[in-house]
Amino acid sequence: MKHVDRDMLAESEDLLKVIGKLQLAVAASQMGVWEYDEATNSVHWDDRMLEIYGITDGMNKRPDDFWERHIHPDDIDDMIAYSEECRRENKDFKRDYRIIREDGKVRYIRSLARNISAPGEPSKLVGVNIDVTEDYRRADELKRAQTKLQHDARHDALTGLGNRRALDEVTMEAFSLMGQRDRFCLVLIDLDHFKEVNDSLGHLAGDFILTSVGEILRSTVEKFDIPGTAFRVGGDEFAIFFPTAPSDEDMITLCEALVYLVGSPMTFQGEDCYIGASIGYAFGVGPPKNPSTIFSEADAALYEAKRNGRSGYRAYRREFDLKPAAATNTRRDLLNALANDEFICHYQPQFDAETLSIVGAEALVRWNCPQRGLLPPARFLQAAAEMNLIEDIDDHVFRHVAKQQTRWHEEGLDYPTIALNTSANRLRAPEFVPAVDQVLRPHHKIAVELLETAFLDEIDKETQDNLDKIRERGIRIDLDDFGSGHSSVAALQAIKPHQAKIDRSLVAPLEENPRQMMTLRALCRIARLAQAKTVIEGMENGMLLAATRYLDCDVLQGYALQRPMPAADFAALLRRGAVD
Repeated sequence: MKHVDRDMLAESEDLLKVIGKLQLAVAASQMGVWEYDEATNSVHWDDRMLEIYGITDGMNKRPDDFWERHIHPDDIDDMIAYSEECRRENKDFKRDYRIIREDGKVRYIRSLARNISAPGEPSKLVGVNIDVTEDYRRADELKRAQTKLQHDARHDALTGLGNRRALDEVTMEAFSLMGQRDRFCLVLIDLDHFKEVNDSLGHLAGDFILTSVGEILRSTVEKFDIPGTAFRVGGDEFAIFFPTAPSDEDMITLCEALVYLVGSPMTFQGEDCYIGASIGYAFGVGPPKNPSTIFSEADAALYEAKRNGRSGYRAYRREFDLKPAAATNTRRDLLNALANDEFICHYQPQFDAETLSIVGAEALVRWNCPQRGLLPPARFLQAAAEMNLIEDIDDHVFRHVAKQQTRWHEEGLDYPTIALNTSANRLRAPEFVPAVDQVLRPHHKIAVELLETAFLDEIDKETQDNLDKIRERGIRIDLDDFGSGHSSVAALQAIKPHQAKIDRSLVAPLEENPRQMMTLRALCRIARLAQAKTVIEGMENGMLLAATRYLDCDVLQGYALQRPMPAADFAALLRRGAVD
């Protein structure tokens, strides 16, 4: 008997321990527990339930309709109907809804309940309530952040207008819905004398001009009965798209108004700024077989407006002398190349100066043009610069390298930091860091190379802020073309780069003039004093490579070591060799 009592006592102690643990788990989870007894038609709420609902009277026994009284008016019909359905079909209650607490605050509740019954006994409904308001708040914040990212990806941060991507999407959607007889219109606007204002008064004045022009376009288009949308598609280039074209007379009225308004003086910090607008537009009928045609025609009209003295407008006509046809085609081809992901990267490895193990690589852009084949930068970057597309190409290269590193990461490949060029304008832009955040992941190893010529004087606040932000995100800052200008030391002090790459123009003379070694040594020492590693590029032959033994440098790059190669070949090289 004593043995049985001991067993029963042990079982009771185990049960008490389990109950204690269960109570502790319930308390830690912040769940409120309630129970409805059908026999007595009574409801019992524990203290946590009272706390969730903001009840301070301490009474655990509540009226059977107490729950319904606190449900948010917008949710109550749905909750009552769902509750009845669960009771009728004898299924568990699982639903989120809102309540209004005693103090008037609205909270989100996750409620889970089950009907418990034993043969011959009245059923009981037992449930838990969890306050999930913070979960909903975080989800709402995430949704807003995602919406903002999507918005930012399609809008120009400075003017608020849609960007080139948005223009492409809007036109393609309009073309997909267009009937064969529907008439549409594309307008291209280029600012005259903008560069002079930007260079003489600074980029803040330039930003003011661009913002003002964006507002002029937006407000002017809104006054038309026929809906149209304005876009900023480049540095000082804008566009307007009318999915339903205005009449010829209305287009003339629009263009004259824009030429007048943009040409009126704009005052920035007491200075009158004078620019102009050259406008070209083209009409189309029905969905075009080649969407680039309408852009080419509007471009030709824009060129005609500029050729006739600027600050004017022209409608496209077939008899136009299309002298700029090659340039126009190049522009459209470049825009299509960006849209169609035709820009790729070849990777030129960088080697440790002592061990010759791979310590990095430079991403060099190539245009895989369907018509012209694989083109090096010299074949298209100048045209891209004239068309204000360098920043777009820089952004594309950044995303391309990030995607490539993600593929390598998923394959388990050990890869080094990849350096890529970033223009000064893109680095200064307010949308630069958000664009980086949209792409950057923990496994990415990226360095941005800044041209020294972009930092001849002190760095402006916008650029410095963006440098600090991307450095905080783990992106390395390197200085390209070090030693090529008079600002070498100033650039080192301002940027504080991780590496300084000595320009190849300073390395090449070493073959003919051994005294050039003194210049290279001095640059290496200057960089080291600024706590920056030195990269010597332009190692084109064995003689130059041998000469680096007498330099206090860290990294080597050049054809004598390895030529730029496609991503697949670079990955194969990494698998064969060591990566530091």
